[in-house]
Amino acid sequence: MDKHDAALEINSGTKTKKFVLSEVFNLRRDFDKVSLIVELLLVFITFQILTGGTFMTTRNLSNLLMQGATCSIIAITMMLVIVSQNADLSAGNVLGFMGVVAATMQVNLELGTSATILITLLTGLLVGLWHGFWIGYVKLPAFIVTFATQLIMKGLILLVGGGMSIGPVSPSFAVFGYEYLPNIIGEETGFNLLSVILLVLAILCYIGFSIYNRRKKIKEGNPQYGMPIFIGQLVLVSAAIFLVGSIMAFNRGFSYAVLILVALALVFSFIVKNTKFGRYVFAIGGNRDAARLSGINIELNVLKIYVLHGLVTAVAAIVYLGRVGQAAATSGTGFEFTAISGCVVGGTSILGGRGNIIGVIIGTMLMAALDNGMSLLNLDATFQYIIKGMVLMIAIAIDVSSKKTKK
Repeated sequence: MDKHDAALEINSGTKTKKFVLSEVFNLRRDFDKVSLIVELLLVFITFQILTGGTFMTTRNLSNLLMQGATCSIIAITMMLVIVSQNADLSAGNVLGFMGVVAATMQVNLELGTSATILITLLTGLLVGLWHGFWIGYVKLPAFIVTFATQLIMKGLILLVGGGMSIGPVSPSFAVFGYEYLPNIIGEETGFNLLSVILLVLAILCYIGFSIYNRRKKIKEGNPQYGMPIFIGQLVLVSAAIFLVGSIMAFNRGFSYAVLILVALALVFSFIVKNTKFGRYVFAIGGNRDAARLSGINIELNVLKIYVLHGLVTAVAAIVYLGRVGQAAATSGTGFEFTAISGCVVGGTSILGGRGNIIGVIIGTMLMAALDNGMSLLNLDATFQYIIKGMVLMIAIAIDVSSKKTKK
């Protein structure tokens, strides 16, 4: 090795060390993650104190995960909508309409569960095509189109359901909303063995994927964290997965609703990070003109976003109808607010171009925790609306100010 090569190696090593230090202490880059964790801890600790220890019991946290699953499912694709600088104000009423359609087929027409689910998903697909056509190709403002759809869906709910509650749905349909994984060693053990096994497998898969991903990036020449930092990250994230998973695993076990949420989160995390479509969504939201000049078909990709959003909202409708057992004229009202708030609180930029699936789910669960905690305190609905509105306003203000700072 000559002096020139040695100098290159030293410089390369210095760059790697500087990269690691800057990455570890880059608070601006990690601001969204840090602020979300702080907010989550503050909410949980506050409600734990105010409710006299009731809030953080295993039973209540398990119920919280069940309650938050529906809006978290909607929020997964709501994130894609917002990242692409679009909007959806109709998700709650779309969910309510699909719930009425599904309940009508189950109760009045006596269709089987498979046929009902298929028709519900097709309904979601049609709603997505409707939005994608008007917003993507006709280029009408997403705010106006989805607000119009909200009004249309309210009318269709009254037209199809007649303003009456329809139910109950069949047990085979309801299983998606309120049933849990069976306990393979009996019901009196205090934990669900099958859920514990899945929890351990999830942690092992995370560790294995992280190691594989690190080695792949090193081979590609991308600087990475030092080994102590990497191991610390593995330990902290694994502990977080175990902590969240054990809430259900050591109670009644994992519910099918939560498993559906996890499956969708994994699928869309892969789509966002590893497909052209995922990169196109962020490119469109980051700079629409530049995306068009680079050859991205914006109209087609906006259509795809809304089609996926319609399908996922249909899944959320199935889960919600299964949990409550019947469809009512008010079903789904306000769900779009919780999903949008969860996205913003979870780090999705309302100005487009930035967002992540895990942050969205945590943010939506945080909004569900606010609802749950305030209900435990029997707080008047007047103050509940005020508090949730203030939380959303603060989250948007933080998002806009951080965007300006980065510029």
